[in-house]
Order: sequence, then structure tokens, then C-alpha cells
Amino acid sequence: MSEEIQGPQSVAVIGAGAFGTAMAQVVANCGHYARIFARKEEVVKSINENHINPHYLSEFTLSENITATSSLAEAVEGVSFVILAIPTQLIPHWLEEHKDFIAPDLLLCNTAKGLYLEENCLLSEAINRSLNRDQPYAVLSGPSFAKEILMNYPTAVVVASKYLYHAVKIQRIMTNLYFRVYATQDVIGVQLGGALKNPLAIGAGIIEGTGMGINTMAAYLTRSSLELQALCKAMGGEPQTISGLSGVGDLMLTAFGDLSRNRTLGIRLSKGEKIEDITKQMTVEGVPTAKVAVEFARRCGLDLPIFNAVSLIISGELRIEDAHLHLMGRPLGTEFKNWGHNF
Repeated sequence: MSEEIQGPQSVAVIGAGAFGTAMAQVVANCGHYARIFARKEEVVKSINENHINPHYLSEFTLSENITATSSLAEAVEGVSFVILAIPTQLIPHWLEEHKDFIAPDLLLCNTAKGLYLEENCLLSEAINRSLNRDQPYAVLSGPSFAKEILMNYPTAVVVASKYLYHAVKIQRIMTNLYFRVYATQDVIGVQLGGALKNPLAIGAGIIEGTGMGINTMAAYLTRSSLELQALCKAMGGEPQTISGLSGVGDLMLTAFGDLSRNRTLGIRLSKGEKIEDITKQMTVEGVPTAKVAVEFARRCGLDLPIFNAVSLIISGELRIEDAHLHLMGRPLGTEFKNWGHNF
């Protein structure tokens, strides 16, 4: 059950990228100790000696409560929980390879957003199969660019776990006056919001790049959120979760944020660049996720025209200049009638 936090805690952070660094700083800002697991010795040395991550967000000086190690056993020894901050597609195989270092009762808090493409499933499902045991698990999501977290811009996120006391434990350790954590039990909804807002943000970038205006953008994002709610409900999540930080909140961040790769790709597509050229220069999570979202909708018997349109644009089957005809020429219906049908 949930317990009061007694004194400073230790938290392991797996991954020394931008978001892992930001999570470590949040833990440290709350008066606790963060231990970053990093593969590269130069990163470990720089963090321990200079309090700087030399590869990510190096303009920030990190707290002295943050240390780094290249030993996974040392990183997880005696910690309250482990924050996973490595790329989505790497996590299941990484956990399978290193499961012997992770105690079966050690709480994992995943911060990676996205679906597991190798199996076309939720990341939590793939993780469960990789560990082949009932590992305590939570997922943290919401509108949270790493750089703005380190700048102490007030940020709010949500953490979900099957058992609320796991989420509350993370909430109590990681909340401060600049980083607020809400708790929920809707693991499915939080994952879907964090993953499926990415292709929707590509569409928002296309609208911005073509200069269609705020009427179009407002209609697009409102209808997008409804499609996301419909899919969430059909897959066992709570629709109200999509109205929160991991859904609409993260969609707003990704649709309008200058640091959003999905938005940037949409803008560049609208200017005539080829998707193959853009994705050679940067990883854009919404590109492969769009196809999976359409497949999820097909399995659930849902007609989600915005997800479908974005997927068709990405695959080259729908021209950007014809997209509004594809959406605006659909059969008429009432605004909320029959989730997923006559949207």
C-alpha cells in the first residue's frame, strides 16, 4: 500500500538522454537522489565531476544530488523505483536482456511515449511479455519538453499504474512547486494519449504549414481529440483521460511546440518536401504510429477519418491539397452520435 515518504529517497534513471536528465533533475529538486545509468564513460565522468551532461542539455548545471554510473547493478541498488528513459522501441529487448538486475518487486516508471511497433501493441504489453512476470509498473506522460523542465517552467504530468499506490509513490517523490504529478489508474488511456497524439500533431503541422488558419486548426484538434477518445474507450481506457494531460495536454504541446518533430514534419510536408528525406534527418514517432493507429481502429470497428487521412498522407496515397475534401465531404452526422461512426 502507499506509504508516507520518510526522508530522502534514491531513484535510478535508465538513460542519459535529454528526458532522463530532466527526470533526474526533478528528483533532485525534490530533495532526493538520482542515479543515472549511462553507457558512455565520458558522460558518467562529466556528470559526476562537472555536474554537466556533455551530450544533452549541456547548458544546464545539474544538482549535486545527481550521480551517474555505467554499472546497472550499482544504479538500481537500494532505489525506491526505476525511471525508464530510453527509446520506446528499445525498452522490451533491453528489459529482457537485463531482467536479472531488476528485482521482481522493484517499481518501473516508464517515460517513453509510443506504441511497440514490432508487435503492434501497447508498450506495457510488450514489457510484460519481456519480463514474463507481474512487475510493478507505471507510465508517466503529459506535456513536458525536457528543456523547459530544466528551466523550471511550471509543468504538470500524469503517472498511471494498475495499483494506485504505485502511482502515488512516484507522485510524492517527484512533485515540487515547478513539477506537479497527478495520479491515475488508467494505464491504457495514458499510453494511448502519449502515443497517438504524434500522428495527429503531424496533421496540425500540415494545417499550419499550408496557412489554413485558426478555424481549421481549432476544428481539426477538437475532432482529433474526439477520435482519440473513441479509440481509447474501444481499447479499454477511460475517455476522460484523453481530456487530461496525457491526451489533449500532450496534443497541444506537440501540435504547437517549436521543439515538436511531428509538427515540424507536417510543416515541411506542406512545403513539398518528401517524407523519406525528412525522416533521414530526424526520428518522427508519428510516422510509423499513424499506420498502427489505423490498424487499432480497424480491429475495433471504428471509422476515424482524421487518423486515416494523416496515415494516407504519410503513405503518399492522399495529396495534402485533397485532404480537406476527404474530410469535409463525408456524410453528415450529429456531433457526438455513435462514437467512431459518422464522425
